[in-house]
Amino acid sequence: MSQQDGISLRRFAEQVGLSESYLLRLCRAGRIIGARKHVLTKKWIVYPPARLVLGWSARPVTASKGGAA
Repeated sequence: MSQQDGISLRRFAEQVGLSESYLLRLCRAGRIIGARKHVLTKKWIVYPPARLVLGWSARPVTASKGGAA
């Protein structure tokens, strides 16, 4: 997978350890930097370097490069 390839919301959820439904809500609220909704399929794709913005003082969470170990 090259640097420009995105990953599905499900795979991103596995990498960061959160539920897919919670991440879907964050995508809709614009709280995942790097997430884009595909024009044709209407599915969310997360592009690196993706970050979660959680709460007021939480530091951004970055997904690790590569797949799950």
